[in-house]
Amino acid sequence: MKHLHMLLVFLLIGVFVYQSYLVLSANKQAARPIKIATHILYALAIVTGAWMLMQLMSAQAPVQWVFAKIILLVAAISSSVKAFDGQATPSQSKVGILIAAIAYAGIVTLAYVKPENLF
Repeated sequence: MKHLHMLLVFLLIGVFVYQSYLVLSANKQAARPIKIATHILYALAIVTGAWMLMQLMSAQAPVQWVFAKIILLVAAISSSVKAFDGQATPSQSKVGILIAAIAYAGIVTLAYVKPENLF
């Protein structure tokens, strides 16, 4: 399950980079299949992450860092929604992309480091 989750996250970040490139370079929106794929990837990444969280909690492992990842994921999703909205101004898109990129970087860092005493 871990490898599937990592693959989904890798694809999700790749789609984010592609959509960011479209918005920043040509001020265009991604095609409808890309937007649908993004929703599917988010859903599958959340389901696989929840599955792994349940396994960690049953093993009594420290999971404080997972809750920080969830908060960052909510920030990344909400800022991506604003950044890739067709009605967003170029400055709103840029700020949304920046916030989402920082959130994704934080998620990847927390996944790699797994600090035990985060809170």
